[in-house]
Amino acid sequence: MSIAREEAPLTSRQRSILDELGRRGFISTTDLAERFAVSDMTVRRDTRVLSKLGLVRVVHGGVSAVQGHGQNADFAARVREDADAKLRVARVCMSMIGERDAIILDAGTTTYQIAHELPASFTGTIITHSAPAIQRCLQLTSARTICLGGELLLDSQAFNGPMTVTAAAGLRAKTAFIGVSGIHDEAFYIERDVERATKIALMDSAEQVVVVATHQKMLRYALARLAGFDAVDVLVTDAPPPREIETALSAAGVKLMVAA
Repeated sequence: MSIAREEAPLTSRQRSILDELGRRGFISTTDLAERFAVSDMTVRRDTRVLSKLGLVRVVHGGVSAVQGHGQNADFAARVREDADAKLRVARVCMSMIGERDAIILDAGTTTYQIAHELPASFTGTIITHSAPAIQRCLQLTSARTICLGGELLLDSQAFNGPMTVTAAAGLRAKTAFIGVSGIHDEAFYIERDVERATKIALMDSAEQVVVVATHQKMLRYALARLAGFDAVDVLVTDAPPPREIETALSAAGVKLMVAA
């Protein structure tokens, strides 16, 4: 007769790996080994245990979150691009969020990182049209989540269009965190004009507008002009911007916050 054997409880290191994956989506074996001061072999042993339990996916070079985290392959790949910079930007944004605030999270991988930095104790309200952010909100059981519907854009993983704009117009939040694709000529730019109306509606629904952008967006050109610097209250980035951008931000009254 065979006897069912209970799975051993997770170690503290294995739980830490899961927590980090919840924030980043992917971690390399090398990064994990350095973080926990163990060998690559030890890391692979841990990730194999987690994989057998269906908690992670072991992939080439590291480990990734399992499917069901609200990401398609393209979005997941963009999450990993410049991940450390996005994490530092998100942590600066956390300093602007009170535990009971109502906040708006725009679509994009940097704003998605903000969602992952929100603690389980957050009791405020999250307003978003980002499908990955909505998926993250399922884990924030103390928070209130308001989802803005519309037409789902598969590449951006966000709802968009007149229904989204109408839904946003009836709401009010303390802070809107907005993603952009480029910053130049005293304005913020995005890749597609079709998303402009939704982003403007989100900005209009907040007392404070915070643009989040890594240093790679500086002096970068994108197709559609979103708004001039004077439409924004704060820019959060991970490195000091070029002098001409810093000067123009100051002239427009935009507060610049650079992650340490």
